[in-house]
Formats: sequence, C-alpha cells, structure tokens
Amino acid sequence: MKAYLDLQKRILVEGDVEFEPRTKTYTIGISGHQCEYNLSDGFPMITTKNVPPRLPFEELFWKLRGERNVKGLVDRNVHIWTANAFDKYLTDTGQSETIPKHTPEWNEQFKIYSKKLKEDPDFAKASGDLGPVYGNQWRHWPRIGGGEVDQLENLIKGIKKNPGSRYHVLSAWNVGDLKEMALGPCPFWHQFTVYGDQLDLHMVLRSCDTYLGIPFNIAQDSLLAHMVAKETDLIPRKFIHTTINTHIYLGVEPRAIFWSDEDNVIEFKRRIGAIKGKEEYLGLKEWYINNAPEESEGNEGKDHVPFVLEQLSKEPRCLPDITIRDIPLLEAIKLPVKEVVSWEGYDPHKWDSKAEMAA
Repeated sequence: MKAYLDLQKRILVEGDVEFEPRTKTYTIGISGHQCEYNLSDGFPMITTKNVPPRLPFEELFWKLRGERNVKGLVDRNVHIWTANAFDKYLTDTGQSETIPKHTPEWNEQFKIYSKKLKEDPDFAKASGDLGPVYGNQWRHWPRIGGGEVDQLENLIKGIKKNPGSRYHVLSAWNVGDLKEMALGPCPFWHQFTVYGDQLDLHMVLRSCDTYLGIPFNIAQDSLLAHMVAKETDLIPRKFIHTTINTHIYLGVEPRAIFWSDEDNVIEFKRRIGAIKGKEEYLGLKEWYINNAPEESEGNEGKDHVPFVLEQLSKEPRCLPDITIRDIPLLEAIKLPVKEVVSWEGYDPHKWDSKAEMAA
C-alpha cells in the first residue's frame, strides 16, 4: 500500500490550502491523482492503521441494495453516514442556521438525533432519509417517461452476454437528483473492463477525504470487483482508482489559523520535503502540534494532519486475503457481511487513529 502513503505525502508537499463551504472546514489538496492495485497481490486493505473490514464492506452492501435511509447502516452498527443524515435533517426542518456546524449545540443535538434513529423506527423512516444517493441511483435510476433502471442487474447481464463491451458502467451522478441528496456522490463512476477471463474496475472519485475516505473506497471497490468477477465467472485483476479533488482535512479555527499563514505553510512543506526516514514524520508531527493552535472543544480530531504524519511513520504490512461465499450477488448483499465475506491475515498497525469525519 505504498501508493496510498505516497499520495498522502504528495498532498502535504504539493497541495494548496482552501476553505470548503459545505463542511465549513479547511483542506489542503491537489486536483488529481491515480493509483493502481493488483488484486492478485492480496486484498488492498490499509495496514498502516486499523480499518475494520466489516465497516466499508457493510457500506458497500448497503449501496448495492439501493438503500437511501441511514437506518439500514445504523442497524448494522455502521455510523459513517449518520452526520450527513443529521445535516440533511437540519436543512429539511429549517434548523441549519440556528444549529450551525462545529458548535456545542450541533454536537448536543447530533447525540439526540443519533439516539432517536436507533430507538424510534418512525422517526428514522421520516428523518433518516439521505435522498437518492449512491446505491439508489445504481438500483433505481429514474427512466424518462416513467419507471426506473436497475444498473446493477444490467451490469451483470451485460458482462455475461457481451464481455467486450465498453458500456459496463455504474453511474451515480444524476444531475436532476443532486439537489435532493444529502451529499452528492463522491465515487460517481465505476467502469468494468473484461480482457479474456480477467476483470478490471476503474473508479473515479470527485472528492476525496484522503485519510478517512480513501481507505474505505479502496476496500469497498476492491470487494466490488471481486464480487462482480465471481458473479460473472471472471478473475478479478486490477482496481484502478482515479481521484480528482484529493484533500486532507485541516480542521476548523482556531487550529486552521496555522494554515492561513503563508510562512507556516512554506515551513511545513520545507520540513516534510526534507524527510528521509519514516521516523522523521513523528518529529514533524510534534513540531506541528507545538506550533499550531489547539483544536477547540468538540472539534478534536477534525484536523487530520497529525494522523497522516503518524501513518506515514508506519511500514506497510502484508496484505490480507478474502473469501466470498458461493451465493448469487443479489442474494448475498441482503445478508450481514460476515455471512458472506471472510478475511484472514489482516494485521494492521494499531494506534489511536480515530479522526473525525467532515459532514
């Protein structure tokens, strides 16, 4: 997984700082990158931190089922979309201005919302809806004149019937539905290509949280390649990952004030560019924390730079292997992940790697 670590360093060395208005956070980023993973080398789970495989895999199954309510994830103890659902709930109920992001009030109301999602099915049905996101587009794309298109079923049929076609695509970018979504799809284009008996998947990601999001993207879409290959009697060969707005979160003020000073940015980039050995990233992490303002209460962990520097100090370990139960794909995704997918040999570095996701 050296390619992933190289991407993180590239962002910190070459990236530009900007304020992102939707999340109201600062980022440092680049405008494009591409990584390629050979699936025969092992399953590409990040090993420089612990990414419990069940979490990205359950999110993939949720997408493949075509669901649009966060309750389907919450019921399986996956909470990565809950903040986005809360953000949409505030907007839909006219509270987004009175309960602004990154405030104690937002944090308190989010706890109340999360509790009600778990305990009140009627509330969850009405207030956990994310709009026609991701899998809803894959399974229920609106057809002109009425009805809908099941892209996933069409994809599988197309690969089996006409493997050499260049139409093996899952698209989530429905311009007409964007305004109804809690979040426009980040991975919006999946294209499968068949060469002989081998299957490649190329995914394009428009917006990339490099520390938290990309490890999930790599794991999910590598599993997707494996599952589609199994369903179509092919061999999964490559996952090619193209990222566009590729960024690392810098948090909110006062921590982000560090990055508004051009001299600080220049000095940080000079220091990281001069690093020769992995252990030196820990020294840069210490320098950065000592020179940047503290994160405000309730916003701890929204600056991902210390986590990235810690991760860059780790040596990647051997990749795990996965096994997929012999069951049709459209039946498999209805089951809990652990009844379908098993993994062995996953031995990541374990440290306090829990950062906060921007919603």
